[in-house]
Amino acid sequence: MEKQHDMTLMKPRSYRSVLMTGFRLYTENFRRLFKASWQMALLYAIACGAFGTLAVIKLPEMAVALIQQLTVYHGLFQETLVQYFITSLEILGLLLLAISTLALASATIINKLKEHKDTGAITLPPYWLSASPQMMGRSLKGLFFTLLVILIPIVLMVFAIVGAEAFRPQLIANHIITLTATFCIGMLIIFLLSLPLFYVLMKYLMEAPCGYWKTLGNYYGRGMRHWGSLFVVFFVSILLVEIVALVIMLPAHILAIANQQAQMGVLIGDPLGMPSYMPALTFATFMLCCFIEFYVSQVMLVHNYYIYGAIESKEQEHEQQKLDIQ
Repeated sequence: MEKQHDMTLMKPRSYRSVLMTGFRLYTENFRRLFKASWQMALLYAIACGAFGTLAVIKLPEMAVALIQQLTVYHGLFQETLVQYFITSLEILGLLLLAISTLALASATIINKLKEHKDTGAITLPPYWLSASPQMMGRSLKGLFFTLLVILIPIVLMVFAIVGAEAFRPQLIANHIITLTATFCIGMLIIFLLSLPLFYVLMKYLMEAPCGYWKTLGNYYGRGMRHWGSLFVVFFVSILLVEIVALVIMLPAHILAIANQQAQMGVLIGDPLGMPSYMPALTFATFMLCCFIEFYVSQVMLVHNYYIYGAIESKEQEHEQQKLDIQ
């Protein structure tokens, strides 16, 4: 009973307690979470394998071909540009597919976390295919709406730079360092201001059905009041997950670098020298690495779950204190 009480969601916690409790809940219930999510995680890994294979093989090939045409013909063929535009759209489509399947796979974990919120326990799914369509739909909408909110200021910033270049030609070339520093500072500010969005997202997923935008309007300010706790939890969580993910994704990175170096060798007259099974090997490597990496990354989701519970508890205590004073 004591261990169960320690893992209660609605309890004021420090950032240390959030990190430790989240990690303990995830590791102690990994078998249950794995059984509930492995099908969708496999679908996510397949999507990542397709995206990684196309990006790793086609992007360096496209870059080398463009450099060769510019060097030899001092221009680009229209047919080549159309072909590369289509390939770029295919890569973008696979990236969106990978993000979508990530949301669907994470929804299976979120569904078990919601069970933990309601009952205080995570049960073993009675059958292998136990995904909640409702939670998967909310997770998909929540993730894309959150990404949209983050992307809007980034797109506006890019348009501002392009617009300034249109009014003052050579502005980018003459002030490249200043503009780069400004862009990096802007990206940092956007990232810091986006931290409360993850609390809003968990609020949207965990509580009674309501619109994402209404949840954003009502609770973004609450997330900002607890910005410090969100920052510490996410900084530590991301740091640990990225270190482990870097090791896991190392084989995929090695294949990407090898393919890039082979394509660059073509520019100086070397044969490509890549085996015919390279696409299949790349796909299998990316798929396996991303499948493992998915379960590593879900530690951040559980940490977000517990920081959401800590914020809710602190806000409830604050409201109770105000009522007692009145």
